[in-house]
Amino acid sequence: MGLMHMKRLSILVLLFLIFPSSSYSDENPVIPAPTDRGVQEFVRLVNAKRRSIGCPELKWDSKAAAIALDHSADMVSRNFFAHINPDGKDPFERMRESRLVFSAAAENITLGPKTGQEAYNTWLRSPGHRKNMLDSRFTRHGVGRVGDRWTHVLIRP
Repeated sequence: MGLMHMKRLSILVLLFLIFPSSSYSDENPVIPAPTDRGVQEFVRLVNAKRRSIGCPELKWDSKAAAIALDHSADMVSRNFFAHINPDGKDPFERMRESRLVFSAAAENITLGPKTGQEAYNTWLRSPGHRKNMLDSRFTRHGVGRVGDRWTHVLIRP
């Protein structure tokens, strides 16, 4: 092997270590937890509710959370509130464009809650949103909030 080939191989190995391929193994995932306190509160509440009805907890998915945060930020910056953005992209298109791998997916959005408890209560009172939050098909999720706009992305890889 030439020196140039070894350098390229070393760079590829380094890039793989810095940016590993996204794997959705349910076994020991290395996924950072949410840092927003309101989001943390919401996650705690939704998982407590899921446990209380015999449904497995949702695991935090940083890619789903980034998609959720981007949608909330987009709704604020372009002053709209909808699952379909002004470009005509629905949640599933946004997920696919972000290379989120899923076999089932859903998105909840809400406008107005200031706390995780308020977002949880709002979605729990809505039959469709409640169904998404408590659906045992979904195993992972991410939540993003910007201002008073919240987005909850739920997936099954």
